[in-house]
Amino acid sequence: MADFRIVYFDEVDDPYQVTLLFQLSLFFPAMPNVLEEMRANDDRYTSEFGIFAVTRDGAVAAGHLLMRIPTATTRGRLDVGGVNAVATRPDFARRGFMTSIMNATHQYFRERGLDHSVLTTSGRLGAMVMYERLDYAELSRSHIAVKYPKQPRTPVPSEVLVRSFSDDDIPIVNKVYTEAVRKSYGFIHRPSDFLKARKYATGEMKPKENLRIAQRGDTAMGYAYWDSNPRISEAYEIIALDSQSFQALLADAEQRNPGAGIFVWCDGLTSLEIGWLRDAGYQVPIETYGIALVKSLKGKTDSRKLKSLYGVELGKFRLGLWDGT
Repeated sequence: MADFRIVYFDEVDDPYQVTLLFQLSLFFPAMPNVLEEMRANDDRYTSEFGIFAVTRDGAVAAGHLLMRIPTATTRGRLDVGGVNAVATRPDFARRGFMTSIMNATHQYFRERGLDHSVLTTSGRLGAMVMYERLDYAELSRSHIAVKYPKQPRTPVPSEVLVRSFSDDDIPIVNKVYTEAVRKSYGFIHRPSDFLKARKYATGEMKPKENLRIAQRGDTAMGYAYWDSNPRISEAYEIIALDSQSFQALLADAEQRNPGAGIFVWCDGLTSLEIGWLRDAGYQVPIETYGIALVKSLKGKTDSRKLKSLYGVELGKFRLGLWDGT
């Protein structure tokens, strides 16, 4: 008889056990109220929300959250299964808990008519061996762009103003994003309350302090979220409708933190924006350990065909840092 059982989130007797799992594995103290806020504000989470291995004494040994993610492909909209916040407690590692959970997850997705399972992870983690054994294959790699303090500064476009964010800008940010990603593929469909959902998911998001809006006249043309300290300004997301607005957001960050290195996560950018970064003097693209993996739930995974389906080779694929699982 197995010494654990596989259950959904609402079947866990003590939700603080899930909090402990995430704290020990992901260093994210997701208290039960935080998990419920994530669940309420991001409709991509399924009704079961999460799947976990629970030992006989009630400890949550491993698990992850469950998502149904709408994506855009060269053949139209396609919902995929999302494996989010994969975690195993260190004291339960290498005992087969996660393999059992993943097999149950794949069956769960199949029963709901989903053809693919997707997750994001680090290529240097030991879990990659398990994912490869389960027939996951690479969909895309994570990249960054960088500029150091002594490199030439990005020119400031005179016709674009960059200002701070207010709560009234939430629909504006959504509108800019929707317009900017309209002709690309990948993970571009977001919930209407996306910023609020991300606030609870990361536990650290502070839009009023870190989000900047690029504006031409009375029209918002772009935004960027910067996490900054005296050494580094890091853009988790930068989206703009034209090259000048994109350039203005870069110049604003360089001016506000002149002694820092500027890092831009490129995961949510297509080849068009990568070109804008290069034009602004950034070293790009620089590969990181981040990787998006995909598994076919109906037959053998064909990475080449899936990359073609999502326009990866066309340079039109988006999987933003905030959209990763």
